[in-house]
Amino acid sequence: MPRGRSLFHFIILVVAVIAPLILRSNYLRELLVMSCIFAILALSFDIITGYMGQLSFGHSAFFGIGAYAAALIPLRLGWSDWIGILAAIFFSSLFGVLIGYISLKRTRGMYLAIVTFGFGWVLYVIASNWFSLTRGPTGLFGIPAPVVDLPFVPRFKIYSNLSYYYLCLILLLIVLYLIDSMLRSRFGRALITIRENEDLARSIGVNPQKYCVIAFTFATALAGFAGAIYTYHIRTISPGLLSMSYMIMVVVMVVIGGMVTLGGPIVGALIYIWGSELLRFSGSLRFFFLGAIVVVAIIFMPRGVYRSLITLVDWVITRFQKYSNET
Repeated sequence: MPRGRSLFHFIILVVAVIAPLILRSNYLRELLVMSCIFAILALSFDIITGYMGQLSFGHSAFFGIGAYAAALIPLRLGWSDWIGILAAIFFSSLFGVLIGYISLKRTRGMYLAIVTFGFGWVLYVIASNWFSLTRGPTGLFGIPAPVVDLPFVPRFKIYSNLSYYYLCLILLLIVLYLIDSMLRSRFGRALITIRENEDLARSIGVNPQKYCVIAFTFATALAGFAGAIYTYHIRTISPGLLSMSYMIMVVVMVVIGGMVTLGGPIVGALIYIWGSELLRFSGSLRFFFLGAIVVVAIIFMPRGVYRSLITLVDWVITRFQKYSNET
């Protein structure tokens, strides 16, 4: 691992740990929580676009599935929120394997994009009109706060942004570890081979459909997981979670941060969440400015902000060592 990347990761981790202790405002801590949640969602989307090399226009649908599953479990059945998280992962991955098997069987690319877009639109219509289950446009509210009930630990509910942030940070680190382990495994190397040259992958005994469906299912499971922890933080959801606005949000995060990196989606999530709040004063022009930021990032940093930051840190380290040797 390059020296700049190691140092940059260490700095980011230290900042992430101490940030909520410095930023004591609930509003700023709320932004930290949202950054962690959407970083997980952006990482899941990058598995499809970056490492699989495919297009998906309905990734927010799996985020919404996870959110609704996590909300309905405690509201309708009265079960634990941890069961709600497992249900969110199960249902999002179930729909993921079905959509993946149908879309990735023979053709990929735009076919997957069209199928996922249609799937997301259908779910949005269902959530908006199935009043007995989802309460339609009104949405679900009154979702109970998550409860920590572990051995040797007093049972308590997570209400504060501070405690929920550290929970989300731990979950983000676990997701990073899982994705990194997958990419370093034989499965990850095969997936990248399929992206680069599918015929070559077939010639060495790799089944592209099998690997792509598994990777797609894993990505949708992570999206559902992100939807669940989003639900238990906001504690109210609506059909808007299934809309294209969230899809566009995730695409912007991945494009700005940089695809095919573990740090890119996280940096992109930070830039989008904090940048959109800083631009809130501009009203309806906020999206114009965000679009301009995306265009500038693509033109001047086509590989993403994350790689540019790594390059900058490497340059600083090199210059510092050169200066130290000269003196």
